[in-house]
Formats: sequence, C-alpha cells, structure tokens
Amino acid sequence: MIFMRLLPGVLKELSKHVPTVLFQTVEWSELASELPKITRRILQKEGYQDLFDYQKDFLSAVGVELTKEPVVHASMKNNKAAGETLLKLYFTQLFSPYGLFLDLRGHHFVWENSSLKWHPSGFWTKFGDNFRHGLLQVYEGFYLEDEKTYYQGLAAIGLISPDWHKEDIKKLGDLFKAQFGSAMDSEMSFELDHFKQSILKTSNFLLEKKVKISKDFLYLGIYLVTLYSSLDETKEKLPVRDIYLEVRKNFEN
Repeated sequence: MIFMRLLPGVLKELSKHVPTVLFQTVEWSELASELPKITRRILQKEGYQDLFDYQKDFLSAVGVELTKEPVVHASMKNNKAAGETLLKLYFTQLFSPYGLFLDLRGHHFVWENSSLKWHPSGFWTKFGDNFRHGLLQVYEGFYLEDEKTYYQGLAAIGLISPDWHKEDIKKLGDLFKAQFGSAMDSEMSFELDHFKQSILKTSNFLLEKKVKISKDFLYLGIYLVTLYSSLDETKEKLPVRDIYLEVRKNFEN
C-alpha cells in the first residue's frame, strides 16, 4: 500500500505487527490527512509535553511512573505484577479525556520498585468522544455480560450498522469478542499471534460488508497489538475482568 511507504519509520515498525487488511478498511483520504499530524507528533514531539503532564498524574494512581528519560528494559517474563499494571495502564488511558500514548511495546518499560516506569514515545492520539465512550461501552457490555450495551458500543465505534441482518450483527460481535477470551474466565493469556488472527478475521468481514472504519479504530488496533506484544512477553495469565472492574471503579461518580 502507498500509505505504508509514506509512514514515518517508527510507525512503519509498529505497523508490521498490524494486519495490512486493517489499513484497507480505513478511508484513504482520512489516512492521508493524518500523515502530517503523525509525523509532527513522532518526530517533533508536537503535543507531547501537555499529554505527558496530564497522563503523569492520571496514571500514577495505578502504579505507572512516566519518565522522559529512556529506560533500560529488562525482561518481564513471569512478572505477573508488571503485566497487571500494564493492563491497568491500558484501561486507564481509555478513560482519559486528554488523549493516550499508543506505543506499549516492552522496550519503553522497566519494572522498578514495584511500579512500571514508562518512557512513552511521541506517538499519541486523542479519540473522538463518541468513539471513546462507545469503546468503553464495548468493554462495559462484555465484562458485565450486558449484550445490549456491548452492541450499542460496537455501533458507536462504527463496526456495525443498524440496517444489517441480525446474523451479520451477531457474527461481527462474535468476531470482535474473540480477542477478549471469555468474560467470566478468572484469568486470560495474551498471545500476539492469536490476536493478529482475530484482527484479520474482523477486518476481512468488514471489507466483505464494505464497512469503512475510522482512524480511531486503526489507532486502537495499534494500541492493542502493542499491548499484546508486551503481555505476551510476560507469559502470564492475567485477571483481565477484575482489572477492568478495578480501573472502572476509579471513574465512578
């Protein structure tokens, strides 16, 4: 794809882990308009300081320490506490109204003094309000086993259309659930290859239905694949539902 050749080096590296078909489901004009913004953020650190300041306070409550100094990454294999903290980071950023740093690959982290020290890259975004709230509905519906909320969330993030047949709506819902495992499993393992296959199947179905996803969903795909990359490194099963509910509780009124 032409778009892939135009990406900044850092994003090209990230995109190697994302099935190419996912890029094909996004409107070219929307992708093209994002390129200058992505380049400024990655190379010139546009907006980095403001988001760093917001997220530093936002994430400290879940045991994540942001630093501007590069870290010396050590293997997180068999480090369940690090994996749990990384999951808390992932969910907490989704609740953040300020934006989110997207690159969760392991070399940006070091586990130190029972906390996760993170040197975030300049690759960040701010989801549209409708997309972010819809995504939170997806997780809410899945982990609380509320099908209505789950499908409302999928519609809000643009993955299903009300004019689809019920069978197609259910198929997309089931495909998207594949990345989560079972809502009631006490613990879940994170295998990057399994996640890639899940995204591939979902993307192929969207292409078949001629659905064009938003740039926000593309960024979410990158955010998720970097999360899986780091959690796969731990080789640990993690209590995802419990962690989601713990983070969610922090934002209850």
